[in-house]
Amino acid sequence: MKALFLILLTFFSIVSNGQQKKETKSDSIALVSRSFGDKVLAKFDTVKTSKILYSLDNQYFYVIINNNPYKEFFIRINKKGQIDKIEKIKPELKTRKQRKENKQYCKLLSKAEPLFDINKYRNDFLTKMPEATYINGRSSYFVLKDENGKRYGEYSLSTVTIPLPISTNLWIYLNKRLSDKLPQNQ
Repeated sequence: MKALFLILLTFFSIVSNGQQKKETKSDSIALVSRSFGDKVLAKFDTVKTSKILYSLDNQYFYVIINNNPYKEFFIRINKKGQIDKIEKIKPELKTRKQRKENKQYCKLLSKAEPLFDINKYRNDFLTKMPEATYINGRSSYFVLKDENGKRYGEYSLSTVTIPLPISTNLWIYLNKRLSDKLPQNQ
């Protein structure tokens, strides 16, 4: 009986230790995402207003700056961790298809309004969602930083986490915009 008790005790301590290591790994990945996000947002420090940042794999970033109208940017970080591309997003309206696509983007973004209402976002940093019913996809990172640098809605989770920690319309908009900029072989 003592042997069985010792085996069970050992088993539960191993399982518990494994879960702690998994949580620590998840939290450290989240801090890396935060670090890359801060590096990207530092490029826009001269603009004293709220900013939204969304990223995939700590390599591709989409930034929305709260101006009238919004300013939007695509940023890419290379394998060495350096920013190698900053592209201001300007809607191309030359062809009928481009005008239609831009109209769809504007409609989607207007459904997500108000983007910068801090009351719509959580105050804690989510690195896991025990209540999630579905988790899949690449790693993603999101944060809204106000003009004072305070963080709202911050999370580091799989791209598709249901329920979503932010507005569905904002999430769709950010993912569509970012995926338009990703290399085709991704």
